Amino acid sequence: MKTITGIWAVAAAVSLAGITGCAAQNGDSSPSPVASSAAPSAGNPAQTEGVITIRDFKYEVPDSVKPGAMVTVTNADSAPHTVTAKDEGGFDVEVPGGATVIFQAPDAPGEYGIICTFHPQMNGTLVVK
Repeated sequence: MKTITGIWAVAAAVSLAGITGCAAQNGDSSPSPVASSAAPSAGNPAQTEGVITIRDFKYEVPDSVKPGAMVTVTNADSAPHTVTAKDEGGFDVEVPGGATVIFQAPDAPGEYGIICTFHPQMNGTLVVK
């Protein structure tokens, strides 16, 4: 009887750990203020105005986006990447492998160099005009 009770207790503990363990990585459980886990649908009011695709450890960026535009980032690789402003620009978005996130482009027009903080050989330019 004690063995069965012990098995149920272990099963419950493992289930609870699995549920709560997925909530935080690296000790930070706060959500990213500028990212969304899915691209908006046609009926969603938060329509995006540009798409960056990450494929084969390279950025595919639009010709330009409007200031303050919502930009969709799709990571077609299995590795995680970031879209991070090299200089000032105020964006640093992590995109897990196979995921899509949305961030807001800077309000100021200009050319913003971007880099992946995980893979510094990845770089590109986001033009805001």
